[in-house]
Amino acid sequence: MKKLSLLVLMLSATLACQKDDATGADRACGTYKSGQSLRTGPDGGCYYLNSNGNKTYVEREACKC
Repeated sequence: MKKLSLLVLMLSATLACQKDDATGADRACGTYKSGQSLRTGPDGGCYYLNSNGNKTYVEREACKC
């Protein structure tokens, strides 16, 4: 039973960081130190959009999904 619960938990965490099904957009995953909204990219990278609209990647541990 513990193995099944662990498997379900791991699967839920994996699915939470994948792209939104309806829009195909990257998924929101928390807030960075200076208040920017963090998102998870297609390869699992963690980033926010800077003032120029470009992706600025940060450490993956910053994303909370």
